[in-house]
Order: sequence, then C-alpha cells, then structure tokens
Amino acid sequence: MTGSTEIAWMVALIVGVPLLVVLAGELGGRLRQRESPLATPVDLLRTWVLPLAVAYVLVRILLTDADAIATRVLASATVLAAAITAVAALRVLSERFRRRDPDDRRRRPPQLLLALPRLLVVIVAGWLLLDEVWGVSVSNAFAALGVTTLIVSLALQSTLSGLASGLLLLADQPFRPGEWIRVDDLEGQVVDVNWRSTRLRDRNGDLLVVPNSSLATATVVNYDQPERLHRITLPVQVAFSNPPSRAVDMLLSAARSTPGVLSEPPPDVKVTAVDDPLMTYEVQVWIDDHTVTPRVRSDLAALVWYWSARLDVPLPSPAQDLYLWDGATVAGERTVGADRRRELLSISPLLAALPAAELGRLADAARHQRFAAGERIVPDVSSTGSPNRSASTASNRPPDLYVVVDGRAALVVEHPERGRVITAELGAGELFGFDLVAAAAVVAVTDCELVVVDGTTAEIVLARDPGLAAALTQLAASRGRRIERITRTERSS
Repeated sequence: MTGSTEIAWMVALIVGVPLLVVLAGELGGRLRQRESPLATPVDLLRTWVLPLAVAYVLVRILLTDADAIATRVLASATVLAAAITAVAALRVLSERFRRRDPDDRRRRPPQLLLALPRLLVVIVAGWLLLDEVWGVSVSNAFAALGVTTLIVSLALQSTLSGLASGLLLLADQPFRPGEWIRVDDLEGQVVDVNWRSTRLRDRNGDLLVVPNSSLATATVVNYDQPERLHRITLPVQVAFSNPPSRAVDMLLSAARSTPGVLSEPPPDVKVTAVDDPLMTYEVQVWIDDHTVTPRVRSDLAALVWYWSARLDVPLPSPAQDLYLWDGATVAGERTVGADRRRELLSISPLLAALPAAELGRLADAARHQRFAAGERIVPDVSSTGSPNRSASTASNRPPDLYVVVDGRAALVVEHPERGRVITAELGAGELFGFDLVAAAAVVAVTDCELVVVDGTTAEIVLARDPGLAAALTQLAASRGRRIERITRTERSS
C-alpha cells in the first residue's frame, strides 16, 4: 500500500471501527429486547465480521507481501464470516415472508424462490475464496471437472430433472401455495414447492409428496385459477311419475337453500335420462371455495330429500322384489290426513282450547312439512331464489301460522357484530309466523316437523276467538320487544 492509502486506512480503523462496533452493539441490544430474530445476524457482524475485517486490513498494512499465507487465511475467514452472517439475515427475512398473511396462503412466495438468495450468497462466497483469495482459476477448475460433472449428471439424472422441473414450475407458476389442485388421481391443497417435489395436503389431512418431474408431464387442474368460482354437479334420480317441471322446481329449491351455494351464477337443473320408472336429473350449483365441496354436496343431497317430501315429489325407493305399484294408494299413505293434522295442531296448548269445529277448520287448511337442521323456515325461499316473508305475504294475504310439532326451531336476528342472535327457542307446541318482523327469521335447530296453517283461515279463526287472538298478540309483542332491543343496539353501534 502507498503511504497516503495506509494513513487513510489507519484513520478508518481508529475512528470508524469503534463507531461501527458501538452501533452494532446498540442495535443488537435493541433487537434482543424486542425478541427479534435479526439480533443473531447483528451479533455475528459485531463479533466476527468486524474483528476479522480489521485484522485483515492491519495485516495488509503491516506486511508488504500481499500473498502471504496469513493474509489469505484472514481474508478467507472474513469472507466466510460475512457469508454466514448474510445467510443468517436472509433466512430471517425469508421466514418472515413465508409466515406473512397466515390466512391467505396464496400470497406466500414459494420456498424455492426464498432459497435462491441464500444459494447466490454461497456461490459468490465460494467464487471469492477460490478466485480472489487463493488465486484458483474457476474456469480451469470447471474444465478439469468436466468429466466428473458428466458422470455425476448421469448418476443424478432423476434428481437434476426434478430440480429443473422445480425451476420451470417456479417460472410458470401454474399453482401457488394455498391453492387446490388435482394431478391425475391426486387432489390436495398446495403446501409448498421445493427443489425436488411439490407437497400437497389432501382432505384426510395427509401430506402428499409429488415429484416435480411428474408434475412437468402431468395435466394439472387448478381449482383456484383464473378465479375461485367452481361448479358442483350432483346427479339425482326422481320417480318417473313426477312431471319434469315439478321435479326441476323441487331440485332448484333444494339447491337455493343449500348453505355455500352462490346465487350468481344461479343453480341449474338439466334432465339427463328418461327411463321408466326413473328420470335422472343433474343439479349444477356454483361455489367460490373448493374446500367446502364435500360439505355442499352432502347438504344438497340431504335437502333434496326434505324438499321432495315438502313438495310431494317422490324419490325412487330401491326394491329387491317385483311388486305391483298403486300410485294412488301410495300417495294416500304418504299424505298426512286432516285427522292427523288436527291431532298435531292440538299439541299447542293455545290451539287445543279451540272448539272442535274451529280446530278442524284449521286442520283442513293446513299442510304438513319437514325441515332439516340449520335450514331457514321463515322467510322461505321463493321460486326466484329471493327471500320473502312467506308466499301469503307476497300476495298481500295474512302470514301463515306455523306450529312446531316435533324438533326445535329458533327465532333469530342477524347482528353485524354478534352474528346470529337467538331471541326465542321454539319447541313442540310453539306457534310463530304471525309475529315476525323484517329483521327476524326462524331457523330449524334440529330436524323439525311442522304444520303450516293457511294465513287467511287462521285470521278468520282468530277473529272468532278473542281470547286466542289476545294471547297471540301478547306473545307477538313480547317477541317483538326482544327483537327491538337487539336492532336498537345495532343502530346505536
């Protein structure tokens, strides 16, 4: 070194190094107080990199021979310490990127991409040690290792193929962590993409490791790209005796009332086979999360049964023996008669006090219905898929009177912060329908069996019995006050 250069280095060592050590110590102390993982790279910088760098500079100043063994050893130690510190810092940063947005795994960068900066640091450090410090020509070394590289490449052909496929997958990005894909017969959610393989988690919670070389040649179905909209198709067989229009209406009603099914695009039903004694229909519904596909399919199949019984659209029953089928007799057996409806209405203490003639009038104007647990009873879902108070309300008629004869239902109000709030438990014998306001709904807590009385007939009977009308008015007022308290809290918040 020249005299001026040596003086400059000495000034830098005397003034700059102590200042850097103090700043690094202060920064490391602050990071440790915050329990930050960056404290480790800062400590490595202060403890190893700075002292080794100072020793290297002093040796270069004091020794005239730049190629002395001591100089090269110190230079190698400095490069290694700097590389270890850089790798530690990059590991902390990559871990932060990996754990960012834990609820949205699609925004996480792939593991392969996070490992590339550390690999680059190792390559640069190796090049500095061989070429700059020890004077080994890297190009000549590669030429000398050409034959060995060829042998190793042939031996590790499958591994290198997986590595190349991983790089191509990273560049093309046909899927990202968090997305659901299907590869041949395998289906799962992408966990990450590494150098050799892609890891998936299936619906059983098991981890599937798929080699990248297999993915490169397979057809991959991505359920989340270009958008998360996904269609579910459910084949349903209905008895041939049902008119197709009624069967389609029944299936559409079941589809619209299934939780998780989107209203846009709307559900659709197609006739796929006509074969006495069965007709096969295909129910098509849309969802925006492939994760819920099994649950939506199961709920839809269950609700088809309830809606078929509710709308009197028989489903086929498997039979092992040959028999003669009498449609009129079977339909009569399936129908709950007026006498049975009168017995069910008398479960309510309020209706049991009515004269026999009035109770019979209500039974003649009633219908028997079943609802699945979790299904909305009132407001019902019209044929257009839009919620309304009831069919009678839509035509400016009095609301229908509902009587719970089996199971439990609940009068609920949707609160923006508290979610669904139950304002009244409705068990066997409870009445509702007359007391509902726009903010309230009735939901089946368990499988429910109800008798629904036509609103016009119910109003006539109530007008003839002031005692029953007063009791129902008092019950409606009590429930209305509970709903008002909840809606008032919602408006004030």
